[in-house]
Amino acid sequence: MKTPRTITIPTADHGDVQVAEPDWCTADHTGEAHREDIEHSGAETHLVVFTPCHGPVRTLPVGFLWRPFSPTNSQIMTTIHMADDWHEFDPAALRRAADALVEHAATLRVYARQLDALQAGERR
Repeated sequence: MKTPRTITIPTADHGDVQVAEPDWCTADHTGEAHREDIEHSGAETHLVVFTPCHGPVRTLPVGFLWRPFSPTNSQIMTTIHMADDWHEFDPAALRRAADALVEHAATLRVYARQLDALQAGERR
């Protein structure tokens, strides 16, 4: 991994703050008025589900987030947008979320089999 470059971000409460910017950061740092608001965010990846009614639908955006001066959590985290909000995950929580998605995929397969049976009965 490359050494992060140092950038200077003007803040209202601490003046010009020099901070390491990771190579994965795609954030625009112009709107961070306070030092604790400085955040690095990366590109988002989405689950793409093909729907018959709307074609491909992008959902569950996920990306990296780092708030180096946060008073509550200054670790690099992963964020996922769900239920109209961004939720932060550490590695263990992210693995649990992945496990939950795998379990839900099994549920979707059960529904698909049940739907096959319901539609087959509809045709009789």
